[in-house]
Amino acid sequence: MRSFCLKKNEVFEFIGSGKISVKTGLLEISCSSFSAGKEFELPSGKKLTVMAVEDSEVETSIPEDCVKKSEDKLPEIDFAALFSKIDSLIKPGKLFKIMVLGESTSGKTWFSTILANKLLERSLKTSVLDCDIAQSEIALPGTMALAIPDKTVSFLAQAKQSVMSFVGAHSFGSHLLPSLSAMALLQRKAENISDVLIIDTTSWVHGDCGRAIKKAKMDIFNSDIYVLLQNGNELEHLVKHLPASRIFRNPALRKNLPATPQQQIEKRSFREARLVNYFKNSRVIEIPFSQLFSERSYFLSGSHVNLDGSLWAEKLSGWEGTLVFTSGPILPEMVKSWPKDLGRIINVIAGEEKGLVAGLTDGDQNFLGLCRIEEFDFLKNILRMKTPLACDTKNIKGIQFGSLKISEKYLESGFIEPGRF
Repeated sequence: MRSFCLKKNEVFEFIGSGKISVKTGLLEISCSSFSAGKEFELPSGKKLTVMAVEDSEVETSIPEDCVKKSEDKLPEIDFAALFSKIDSLIKPGKLFKIMVLGESTSGKTWFSTILANKLLERSLKTSVLDCDIAQSEIALPGTMALAIPDKTVSFLAQAKQSVMSFVGAHSFGSHLLPSLSAMALLQRKAENISDVLIIDTTSWVHGDCGRAIKKAKMDIFNSDIYVLLQNGNELEHLVKHLPASRIFRNPALRKNLPATPQQQIEKRSFREARLVNYFKNSRVIEIPFSQLFSERSYFLSGSHVNLDGSLWAEKLSGWEGTLVFTSGPILPEMVKSWPKDLGRIINVIAGEEKGLVAGLTDGDQNFLGLCRIEEFDFLKNILRMKTPLACDTKNIKGIQFGSLKISEKYLESGFIEPGRF
């Protein structure tokens, strides 16, 4: 731990991971005050902007090259105007929804955190839905999360409670339906516990896919207010159909920077650090096929049939055909004894499943945690996996297959086609 001083009104940026402790003075972080004696842990890769409200001394374990003084002032947000809109539209007993739109690095999550703190100070129960399935500070990679803070926080990972929904990879475009499903599910969760829901959207706002996906989100949530964080008019095409009373415009809190190869490397490192930390205390568990229902796969969804030369086979519904696991390619002599009504054959080579990340759920389809598939054991009819979950394995009833694969050291190692088996 090392100490340094901040003069009144100075602004510093910290990049995690590490501990920050306020020794003397008063700091402002996301419109939340931190006085002497307060300390917190900054997650790996998380950037935090801190302003000294008065001369202060800080002690931190964050490396010196990850702490830098900023010449910028904290962004100005016209909360009087925003809350004037909120007060004119909010209705008791009905979930009030605020969608935050912006390009990459515009400060959407920062704004969402500040706004959540302001709402909590008004005694409004507030949730924040982070739609980012790759770089979220509250969700595991490949999941979407709802943060439920019960007091003001400096960043959303400090929220007392969070609820996650499994998507299956960190690409929204290739997992569109699971992503939209996760958003709808988490919105229903918020309806039962919150007065206000803030939707922190992704930065995909341009191009035919970006426009279509953003419009789909806007239709699903039908938010009461749309916050545009923009430096010019780069988001105006998204809100042309909306009345002015439902739009709040604010300059982007940070400069919109173009993506670079280095940024992509940093983003991958951030995801992998989260995965390594999550899986570090994992254990191997075994669950009988008969205990599980599966989602986003053919496997365990059909009727088991015995086929010569196969390890496992299931007759699927309707015209879908038959799923067949084999130790190698299907040979002509193998199929001679097979029934003629199998339809389309979906052949999977045993071992393709190794390293696949999947979501585990209970009987009510509530997300419990992630696992890494080790093996489909067709001799014992069990699914072998690694997971840090400490719950009784009998409580695991569902498995949701994704497309991301990770190595034995929990680093990204590739993908399989969604719905491969």
